[in-house]
Amino acid sequence: MSGLNDAFLIAAIFMAGLAGFATDRIRHDLVALAMLGASLLLGLVPASEAFTGFGDPVVITVAAVMVISAAISRSGMLARALRPFRRWMRAETGIAIVFSLMCGVASAFMNNVGALALLLPAALSTCRSARVSPSRILMPMAFASLLGGLVTLIGTPPNVILAELRTNYGAAPFAMFDFARVGLPLAGAGLLLTVFMIRFLPTRVSSEGAPLKFRVADYLFELRIPSDRGKRTLTVEMLAGVGEGEDRLAVHAIDRGGILVTAPRNSRELLPGDIIQVEGRAPVVEQALERYGLQLANDVEDDLLERSFIECVVTEKSHLIQQGDATRLLARHGASLVAISRKGKSIAEGLPAMRLQGGDVLLLQVAVDRSTEVTEALHLLPLAERPLNLRATAADWLPLLALLAAIATASSGLTSLSVALVLGVTALGLAGRLKGHVYEDIDWPIILLLAALIPVADAFAKSGAGESVASLLSTVGQGSPEWVLVGIALGLTMAVTPFLNNAAAVLVMGPIAASTGLETGVPVDAMLMAVAIGAACDFLTPIGHQSNTLVWGPGGYRFSDYARIGTPLTVLVLILGTMLITHYWG
Repeated sequence: MSGLNDAFLIAAIFMAGLAGFATDRIRHDLVALAMLGASLLLGLVPASEAFTGFGDPVVITVAAVMVISAAISRSGMLARALRPFRRWMRAETGIAIVFSLMCGVASAFMNNVGALALLLPAALSTCRSARVSPSRILMPMAFASLLGGLVTLIGTPPNVILAELRTNYGAAPFAMFDFARVGLPLAGAGLLLTVFMIRFLPTRVSSEGAPLKFRVADYLFELRIPSDRGKRTLTVEMLAGVGEGEDRLAVHAIDRGGILVTAPRNSRELLPGDIIQVEGRAPVVEQALERYGLQLANDVEDDLLERSFIECVVTEKSHLIQQGDATRLLARHGASLVAISRKGKSIAEGLPAMRLQGGDVLLLQVAVDRSTEVTEALHLLPLAERPLNLRATAADWLPLLALLAAIATASSGLTSLSVALVLGVTALGLAGRLKGHVYEDIDWPIILLLAALIPVADAFAKSGAGESVASLLSTVGQGSPEWVLVGIALGLTMAVTPFLNNAAAVLVMGPIAASTGLETGVPVDAMLMAVAIGAACDFLTPIGHQSNTLVWGPGGYRFSDYARIGTPLTVLVLILGTMLITHYWG
């Protein structure tokens, strides 16, 4: 009876955790810590095992991969690798193929979000030069970064987790390239389909020349009617008439002496001193400034000429996220917030009051010599063209050599992957390649989430709840060919991953899939591989994976755009992935 109660309680905790992950109102790491706390209070996880997750090889491996990946990013190796392909990047298809391939290859050996973030500024710069819409390029890059993670053990955290989980069923951990037999052909087919599907992506963002070079997405601007403008009449309708078609300005609100008027009528007259909140593209806003003699509300007139505009994406690690007053933090670093772009969200509050989120695109005004300092200090990803260190020095190769040495050492069986990667990190530290970056390079929310969920997942497995779900799946698939059960495991994992962190999805689905395999005679390796593929392939939403979120604003995408391209890719992964897994691991 006690076992039944434990199973019920741990299942309830997981359901509550799933609801917390799905709502996205609470940080994922806090949801995981709450699940661990509830399990401790209910006696499902012994106090002596509460922090075993922090010493788990999975957590150590993921953290070490993050550090080495960031060191490779700073080395400039990927930027250097782009140089031979410049002659092919003059048209839409060529740009999409080159950058998607680069993202896919890089993501196989480093953090996929890091690979995408490194190549994103270069892709946007290339789009501007070739007059190609970024919306036709960035989503294929994001999807390629996910597909590249399927190829190797270190390509994505779910692979590392499942490699260790395999030891619970009497086998050695998956080796570095065990995933390639399924992942490599799947990634190749996925990349081909993704590049083919770019013709169905929208072309909402023009790359034609403009007085301001920031034309990535619609922004929220605050404009001021100067007191010395004169007596010329200006109405909401006149201001909203600037631009053509979809590029017309949208007037959201008027701040008149502290009184906010939202959704103002078209006939309302705008008076000196009014601050008007508009949404639109930067060049169209500049037309309004010139035509009607308006001012950016955030401009500081006496040093305007000494400052420049930079455009940045707010990363998940940025200190600006959820700040009560992000403008004050920016001001401390000498930056002024001019405009915000947030795709898929209704904007109806003043810039100083807005809480920034990961994926927001900011237009900042900052001193020319401080732009790099601001972006690095606040963990912002600059989207404008930036200088790259292209000097071919031996030091630039060291991070890559450290990774290759760790892979070779682990593959030869001399030591485990976690130990080999930690030795690689140590070597980089002793060589002075990490300096003060090492702790900033680790995505601590992911580490906390993994460390908290590992003991909870163990409790889930010991309670028998996993076996109950596995028995249900076994009953459904009883008498069916093994490819049916592999397909069910793959499909279920793909279904829950958009609502869970992919690492959390693996911790939940891995034991269930393995138990189902044991009950039905389907090889456990095949079921685990199905979970690995399903957890890595989230193409349907912009919020299911950080790579998708990173291109949401810069690409000017809508929420539905992801499903438009992601659905055929999801179907391909489900069908071809099931066939490949059954063939190689069945």
